[in-house]
Amino acid sequence: MNRPNSHLRDASPRRVLVLAMLVGVLAAGCATTGNRGSSLLPTQYKVATGPFVIHSNSPVEADAPAVRALGDLKDDLAARLDCREDAGAEPIEVYVLDDRGAFLHLLRFYFPELPPRRAFFMAQGDRRIVYTYLGPRLEEDLRHEATHALLRGRFGDVPLWLDEGLAEYFEAGPSDQADRQARLARIAEDRKAGWNPNMARLESLTDIHQMTPRDYRESWAWVDLLLGDPRSGPTILVDHLERGRGAIEGEPLSRLLAARGADASRLLAHLEEKPTRTIAQKPDAVAADREPVVRLQDRRPDPPWTGAQPLRGGLFRRLAGLFGL
Repeated sequence: MNRPNSHLRDASPRRVLVLAMLVGVLAAGCATTGNRGSSLLPTQYKVATGPFVIHSNSPVEADAPAVRALGDLKDDLAARLDCREDAGAEPIEVYVLDDRGAFLHLLRFYFPELPPRRAFFMAQGDRRIVYTYLGPRLEEDLRHEATHALLRGRFGDVPLWLDEGLAEYFEAGPSDQADRQARLARIAEDRKAGWNPNMARLESLTDIHQMTPRDYRESWAWVDLLLGDPRSGPTILVDHLERGRGAIEGEPLSRLLAARGADASRLLAHLEEKPTRTIAQKPDAVAADREPVVRLQDRRPDPPWTGAQPLRGGLFRRLAGLFGL
């Protein structure tokens, strides 16, 4: 649930050229290292589902859980946020590596600046790419990262806190009450520690490194409040996102909601409402030390990874050096 993310957004023309070359080599799956003797990206099989194309080294059935998860996510976002893909949009590329070892190998070779993690999303121009691996939380990770991809296709560059809040909200699905109760339990602990919500502060965050686990929980909570009010919440949220896509300077969402009575006190009242009875708790849903998932969309992480050294120096660094970046 609480994922410190990093970003890599469009920058100078030279930097864009380097990134375009990087994405092209990754998608081609032509790089090899050491004795692996095969592409670092899975290329043997692919299956299309809606706006997604899933690449893997083992067959993926059309009704596999991962395929259903992406289909359900597309339907959830369409129903809740009118989030639909343009007919001419490029498909969202999803690369599912064989295992954790293969995924970490990919990270060390191409993205040495990133710490170990389970999945990440990268956007460059019109291309939207999700990387992950076959693991016990595959469907959850796919839904989280694919939410970023779908939102970007529909609304462009979504504000940082809201992008993460929506990805947190949709990663388990709006109907997963066990997941919701687990999140509420963590927020109750925050309240006991003296935390109070403040959307205006969230709106001021511009770098992912500024966001704490508590900020992720608060971002989820505001989304839960808005989408939990079918009368006006979704409309307000969609209107706000569409204004952002059109680069129209409008009233901040925090001020707009406060004028409608949806301020911090209303959020706290919403969070303290009698919970829905659940049959089973989602396993490990409230663990504080979960391995992060990342959206690599705006800029390279500031602190370097102090783990294993990247093989051959890392492609990004080699290309950046070539162009003098």
